[in-house]
Amino acid sequence: MHNIRLMRNVLINSASHPMSTQPSAGGPIYWIRNIVYHAPGGSTRMTAGSPGVIFYHNTVTTETSAGSAANSHWCNNLMLGQDTAPAIFSVNTLTSDSSSDYNGFRPNPTAGASFQWNVGPPPAPGSAGTRGFATLAEYAKATSQDQHSMTLDYDVFVNVPKLDRDPKTVQRLYDFKNLDFRLKPGAVAIDRGVALPNINDGFTGQAPDLGAFEAGQPMPIYGPRR
Repeated sequence: MHNIRLMRNVLINSASHPMSTQPSAGGPIYWIRNIVYHAPGGSTRMTAGSPGVIFYHNTVTTETSAGSAANSHWCNNLMLGQDTAPAIFSVNTLTSDSSSDYNGFRPNPTAGASFQWNVGPPPAPGSAGTRGFATLAEYAKATSQDQHSMTLDYDVFVNVPKLDRDPKTVQRLYDFKNLDFRLKPGAVAIDRGVALPNINDGFTGQAPDLGAFEAGQPMPIYGPRR
């Protein structure tokens, strides 16, 4: 057993899976208030049995896939597609203990199945055992996950350009100083989260905001500190 916390990091220009928990056993592993930008291969590597991984208040601008989760939880995150994989959120959990709720999603417009949630052994690729859902409403009704979650778009941010899989731009490198992940005043992601003791104490407004930044609070300092 181990307790690992990865907090307030900027993970940018990663070919794939900057939020990797492998190898690990037991957990818990906490990802809290991290930013993922330009990771066209996906945000998360959980394909070899990564139990006890917890995602709170992250802002992720690419698809999230957990291929082999157990007792893993997603809450108060923003997940906006980069259109490099069909589903914005795909989870295969080996147990029924995993959960997801109070998140904001931007599904990819052309995806046939924007959400996938499967409990038990991973289904064979392309088999009928994969549970895919076209909309957030269908997924929430069928799985009881993300009952309080919502769909949104890149316009919730002050300045975060939408990413895609265009071969002319997918290899471009971005500078974090040119981006602004704060939520715009009045953005639909404000006050849409849930209180998590010792995680988002002292939030402003009626409820915590979704994503890495709470409106009205000081920005974290990234990089070297004196």
